[in-house]
Amino acid sequence: MARLVNFLISLGLLFIFMLAFRVKFTPYLIFLPLIIALELLLIIGLSLFFTSLNTFYHDVGFILEFILFGWFYITPVFYPVSMVPERFLKFYMLNPMAVIVHSYRRVLLYGQPPEAWHLFLAFIEVLAALLIGWAVFRRLEYRFAEVL
Repeated sequence: MARLVNFLISLGLLFIFMLAFRVKFTPYLIFLPLIIALELLLIIGLSLFFTSLNTFYHDVGFILEFILFGWFYITPVFYPVSMVPERFLKFYMLNPMAVIVHSYRRVLLYGQPPEAWHLFLAFIEVLAALLIGWAVFRRLEYRFAEVL
């Protein structure tokens, strides 16, 4: 939640810069809370899953570092989705963070709506991550106190 506050402050600064550089605000900014909520729920689901496992298996932290490093490179942070070959795009957009980053770009930079089908698929994946994370957390939480 602390990172969410930091993110929202940064988003406010982005809006100030957008005003300063006369970037046109579009009605598609209405999708911004939805994209932020998707990202937050994905992070909560993954956090519940990995922190529960990390309580019992300390190597999970090292494995997670490796996974996050790879995930960063298959998410369009420093490159646009248009650089992904068309034949791989269907599989590429199964990455929920790719959809989230691409949606931020479309709404904030290009003044376009997010792609509904991609958001729907990301929602299903985020919901699955949240439910799996919650289930793992609930299953293991009674043993947290004895381990910690």
